[in-house]
Amino acid sequence: MKYKISFIKPNFPSSDEIVADYSEIVSSNWFTNFGPKEQSFSKKSAQFISSDVYATTIANCTLGIESAIAELLKGDRKKVLLPSFTFAAGAEAILRSGFEPLFIDVDRKSWQPNIEQAEQILTESDDIAGILLCNVFGVGNTNITEWEKLASKFAKPLIIDSAAGFGSKYFDEEKVGTRGDCEIFSMHATKPFAIGEGGLVVSKNEKLIRRIREWQNFGFGTNRQVQQIGTNAKLQEINAAIGLRQLDKFDERLKGRRATLKLYKQLLKTDKYSFQQNDENSTVPFASVVLASQDHAAAARKALAEAGVEARQYYEPLHLQALLSRYVDPAVNLEATEFIASRIISLPVHDNMDEKDVQYIAKVIRDHEV
Repeated sequence: MKYKISFIKPNFPSSDEIVADYSEIVSSNWFTNFGPKEQSFSKKSAQFISSDVYATTIANCTLGIESAIAELLKGDRKKVLLPSFTFAAGAEAILRSGFEPLFIDVDRKSWQPNIEQAEQILTESDDIAGILLCNVFGVGNTNITEWEKLASKFAKPLIIDSAAGFGSKYFDEEKVGTRGDCEIFSMHATKPFAIGEGGLVVSKNEKLIRRIREWQNFGFGTNRQVQQIGTNAKLQEINAAIGLRQLDKFDERLKGRRATLKLYKQLLKTDKYSFQQNDENSTVPFASVVLASQDHAAAARKALAEAGVEARQYYEPLHLQALLSRYVDPAVNLEATEFIASRIISLPVHDNMDEKDVQYIAKVIRDHEV
């Protein structure tokens, strides 16, 4: 279906810029295997986040999660805590790595994973291998310090899935990418920072990043001998070249996305609508709003589609999906997850979105209040 206002509008370098970069790649005769553009992009991406982190590119965010699991989750414990209110990639990475997800709830106000519930599970269970914490919608969790303390208290690795969060902030001056044992970003074409396919793993632990670079290159060490069981998850030079171009104007583009979110909030400023805490400091991959009732949400979603607006319903909780429902612990309450998922609408955001489009979308939603 073709929409008048699409959900996302990827912003890529011009064809002339990409042709120029490709010409350089051809001249270098270095297309992949940690070429000069990949090396530069890894270094500059880390510098974009902080002066005291290290980074490696990777083929995609899902493989980034798998690499972190491979390096950090050791021993016989089998379960990994993660929120049900997230994308399926994390749970799938856990299962492919030989572990099992254990779904936890989110907080109704922040929409972030429920730390009190996580602490209770860690206190009562001796089968938790680690935590896959998700910065929901790429929004920095303002409770991140308490999560780090919790992980330290129980000696559990803290892997952070910050898929849409490259450029988001935890607090005013601290960018997402500086916390936990490592953070993983997606640079898929649908993300605010897009290079086509690709991801990034970031950590303050230089040794961990070096090990992940080995893991994604068949586990080879510097002597081309297998040092660990790895895979092939390297980023191509052309994607790294696009990433270098994207870094140049990214901060400016984020200002436009945040301005669009601010306008949505002004137009939907009543007790019938609630937005996520700290979303104003995020990359704003889209604008998510929770409506007061399921009936209003259902009516608004239908009306938006009929009005030519492509909106989404993120997320379909993982514990409600048939293949993953077997990993639900009946003792774990997931009420907030189901409450938010039944009332949420994710609305279009583009880098430089026309204010008239935002006003049009907000009016459709308001006109169908129940």
